[in-house]
Parts: sequence; structure tokens; C-alpha cells
Amino acid sequence: TGDCQKWLIAKKKEVLGWYSNAQRRIEESSSSETPYKARWYRRTANKEDPWITIHDHSGSVHDGEVLYGENSFGNVHASNVLPVNNGANVWVRLSTEGTEARQRCVSARNGEDGWTWVRHVPAGDKWHPAKDQLTGAEAYGDKGTQSSDAAWSIKFDSIDFDEFMFATGDCQKWMRVKKDQVYGWYSNAQREVQESSTSKQPYKARWYRRTNN
Repeated sequence: TGDCQKWLIAKKKEVLGWYSNAQRRIEESSSSETPYKARWYRRTANKEDPWITIHDHSGSVHDGEVLYGENSFGNVHASNVLPVNNGANVWVRLSTEGTEARQRCVSARNGEDGWTWVRHVPAGDKWHPAKDQLTGAEAYGDKGTQSSDAAWSIKFDSIDFDEFMFATGDCQKWMRVKKDQVYGWYSNAQREVQESSTSKQPYKARWYRRTNN
């Protein structure tokens, strides 16, 4: 809507095609941060279609949640929303979802968004030389950049933080996780990942952090 109080994002393929009172996927909206489905209309013989609504068509018409219609259609489909929410608008874009997600890693690497780069291991066949169980008690090497050909770490056990970002050097694979999910002792136990290069939503993965390993 014109005041941006009511909005939704949907894939092109969900809007196009022919359907009648069929469930179409909404990526996110002013009523939900996670994907869900709503019943819409896009019929071949109805010039007022498509009807794009935040929730199922029938309820949305009554609740003033219609975001798109055509052929200058009026009735409550328009009067319940357009005068109240300062009209309505449409935007299109070439999806940059993968780019936006990868940018989280790039921002962290650049020290943006509150991130502090604390540890690095270069391309090779061995992992970090640290033995501090990620507590940040060890410092070694000279802090450099992504192109550094030697491993390095700064001490971060005295830094006030509550999240980790783990990522490959090219930022193609990454994840963000709460500090309390990394710490503690566990073996093949489920720990919660806030988001990653494979999921924008929280999920769990089995990890290891054992006292004698």
C-alpha cells in the first residue's frame, strides 16, 4: 500500500499462470516474516484479475488486505484499502536473494554490522592451529586479510559478543550462530543455527565440542 503498512513479496511464477481460488506462495509479508500460502485469483475471462491479497481472497477483501486488482474494479475490494492506506504500488526486481545472503558474510569480513574478525585459516589441507576450543584465549600469527597465506588469530575471550559467524574465504558457505550454541560440552548433539548459506530460517545441526578432543 502507499503507506507501506501492508505489503507482500512473491515470486513471479506464483503471480503468473491461471488459477482460481488456488493457494499461491508468499515469500514474506507485513503479516509474516516466513513463507506461507494464500488463495488468489488469476482467471482467463476476468479482466479484474489477478487479485493479489495478503491472506485468502475472501477474508482479505473484508479486511482491507487486497494489494492488487485491475480493470478499474471498485466495490469494497478498493474502498476498504485504497483510501485508508494511501493507494497501492507495485515493484519488480531481478531476485538478489543469494547476493543479499552472501553480503552478510562480506560485511562481517569487512568489519561492518558490528562484526570483529578474530580468526583466519588460509586455503590448504589443515584446519586452524588453535587449541582453545574457540574460547578466544589464543593469539598467533599476524592479523591480515583474506589473502593472508598464514593462519592467524587475535584474543577474543575478553570481547563482549553473543554471536559467531563462520564462513569459507569466498563467502559461499557461511552460518550465523549464537555463542551459547557453540559453547558447552556436547557430542553429536543438535545445536541451533540462526541462519546460513542454505537457510534463512533457524534450524538445528549435530556438532561436536568434547572435553578431550
